[in-house]
Amino acid sequence: MSGTAGAQALGLLILPILARAFAPEAFGVFQLYLSFLIFCTVGIALRIELTLVTVDEENLRSQLTSLFTLVVITGLGVSAILSFLNVVGVNIGFPIWLFGLGLVSNGIIQITSYKLIRDQDFNRLAALKFGQVGIYAIVALAIAYSSPSVLGIIVADVTGRLGAATFGIFLNRREIDLKADTGALKGLPRFVRKHWELLVVSLPGAMANSAGAMLTPFMIFHLYGATQAGQFSLVDRAMGVPVAMIVSAGSQVFLGRITVKIRAQDYRTALHILFRIVGISALVAGFGAVIVRLILPYAFPLLFGQGWEMAILLSSILVFGYAAAFVTGIVNQTLIALREFRWQAIWDMGWLGAMGSAWFLVATFNLSIYTAVSLHALVVTLLGFIFVFLCVAKLRGAVATKEMSDI
Repeated sequence: MSGTAGAQALGLLILPILARAFAPEAFGVFQLYLSFLIFCTVGIALRIELTLVTVDEENLRSQLTSLFTLVVITGLGVSAILSFLNVVGVNIGFPIWLFGLGLVSNGIIQITSYKLIRDQDFNRLAALKFGQVGIYAIVALAIAYSSPSVLGIIVADVTGRLGAATFGIFLNRREIDLKADTGALKGLPRFVRKHWELLVVSLPGAMANSAGAMLTPFMIFHLYGATQAGQFSLVDRAMGVPVAMIVSAGSQVFLGRITVKIRAQDYRTALHILFRIVGISALVAGFGAVIVRLILPYAFPLLFGQGWEMAILLSSILVFGYAAAFVTGIVNQTLIALREFRWQAIWDMGWLGAMGSAWFLVATFNLSIYTAVSLHALVVTLLGFIFVFLCVAKLRGAVATKEMSDI
């Protein structure tokens, strides 16, 4: 977590420079690209990458090889679909070839991350993230200095992901055997069928969850325009991304720790870990949100310059939603660790339904961007704590079942 936080600090350090060099429209287009990228990354390996945490050593090599092959094929397929949409007149808003490179790179990074979680090799996991942000920072600053353009931030982001993906392939070079039957293209259908439950149950729910997350930046872009989307994007880069990165790191560490207890059927200790993490993160997020809210009106203009007045108001609304996401996001892999894929899918569908309903109200009644962002923060907070309660209930049920079986 400290390594990931350090990497994110590097990204934050250059954000004031980027905010002065690039127009709000550039941030708006970048946010649209990033939303699509995150959405597609969820399904890039059809959720089969989750099996890396629990697969036995005998099958680890073939599992990794098949996953890397699957990522490339899926990435090419998604890029082809988006290219076709561009040809028939649907304006995607960014170059497809850049998106495709970012998507395949993200898939490789994702697989490598789960492999490192399995190995409890958090030093290299932090190095992977730090390398990605470091390359992004260097390229973004170079573009900001030489010729800032609408696509400049996207180019820097893709370059950083490519660098991290290259490092990921280097780390796994001895595990990849594309000549083996399991790694060849002809072996992929059999590989996917073997993990049909993840494809049929977990993937739709995860895609629904990601769609709910991308809905807000997507709708802001299309309802309020690129400039206002750029104002929201700066807030998300300055506040939401650091929270998401730390939550992601914490979630991965939490998953690595809790799966050890679940495999040993020590559900009571797993429940204790869950309570402890939620309690500590709630304390940190609560105090942090109050302090940030107080200093926002003074810190934002000082850091990012003039022209971001709307971003200040949006950040004042979103700060408490980010605090709630910090608390609930760290434990977001609990149901996956318990192999409760159906309950995870139900919650994911509910997330998309709730967020979609909020935006339906916004579009129907032509509500302001401030009301829309307030509804977004409310949905994030309520559904996040509902998820925590569901995790507690499932772990308590597992404890009771284990104790009954022991008797």
